[in-house]
Amino acid sequence: MKTMLSKIFGPNWRSSSSGIATVVAVSTAIAIHSDPSLVAFLPDNAEVYILGIAKLIAVVSGVIFALTVKDAAVTGGTVAQTSEAKDRTNGENIWINYN
Repeated sequence: MKTMLSKIFGPNWRSSSSGIATVVAVSTAIAIHSDPSLVAFLPDNAEVYILGIAKLIAVVSGVIFALTVKDAAVTGGTVAQTSEAKDRTNGENIWINYN
């Protein structure tokens, strides 16, 4: 799964996939809240459950997005993102101290 997401979204697959999940969950919750007829064909209590699950997914994926949006694996961190950068560092993950 990780390699598939990495091929689709590139080296920043964690922040991309959690950001997309957040947007989809928030959009679903807003759409259902503003137009309940979208779920009118479902049983009576389904709207409440769907809204609850969408809000939960939005919060959880939002937190994951916030934690991964600038992690060490993102450019400028400790992991080389291109083959040229790997060649410059001999493939080692290094910390650069600018102080």
